[in-house]
Amino acid sequence: MGKEFDISRIVQFIKRDLTLQKNTITIGLLVGSIVLFLLYLFNMVWDKRLSADEFLGSFSLCYFPLGIFYVYTMLREFQNPKFNHSYLSLPVSNLERITAKWLNGALLYTLVFSLIGIIVGILAMMVGIVVFGAEMHVTAFFSENYWKVVKLFLLIQPTFMVGALTFSKNRVGKTLMVLGLLFIGFLLFNFIGFGILNHDFGVFSGESSGSEAFDRASQDFSVLGRWFYGLIFGPLMLVVAYFKMVEKEV
Repeated sequence: MGKEFDISRIVQFIKRDLTLQKNTITIGLLVGSIVLFLLYLFNMVWDKRLSADEFLGSFSLCYFPLGIFYVYTMLREFQNPKFNHSYLSLPVSNLERITAKWLNGALLYTLVFSLIGIIVGILAMMVGIVVFGAEMHVTAFFSENYWKVVKLFLLIQPTFMVGALTFSKNRVGKTLMVLGLLFIGFLLFNFIGFGILNHDFGVFSGESSGSEAFDRASQDFSVLGRWFYGLIFGPLMLVVAYFKMVEKEV
């Protein structure tokens, strides 16, 4: 291939994925919109208003699961023996493939579902005014908490890309199981590390030293932990996903 990285090929590749999966995407977004609409209405039943926290909480409940399933949908062809050969023979480099998949499954999805969240929220408030007599309360959607939610999704999304490329059956369940085991392992690592480094300094007051170690580990190593785990579950997982694609091609 003459070029290893071409923006136009990436754009065309994203269009191809959207065209092939348009029915699945449409149904998924429709179901997500309905669930989101019902969650918004449910939050307006008692206090007759939709607060910023309720708005963002309902959005997050749909945003994360739908985004994860969207990732698996975009990478479905890798695990399909009927289509993976023709898919991998397309004139696109693996670097362009991983870039297109990430842009599609992370940034484009976030943009589209955020717009859906705003539109559905406005419709839900209008229905709430008519049905429940709710207040027309303008909520700031793009708040600091919203960006935290988006940042968390962008951080964990590459991990699910690796899961979609690694497992051929029960991909979501197996990925969640591995993440659960890793979480327990990292939790024990933090506990043991904190205990080894601090047991001689009198930081444990008594019999509850175990719970104190967990609490203090989360506080004392929070900055280091964010960088460490952010690097593992973010950029490094993208690199792993890239080499998984290379492995599939071979």
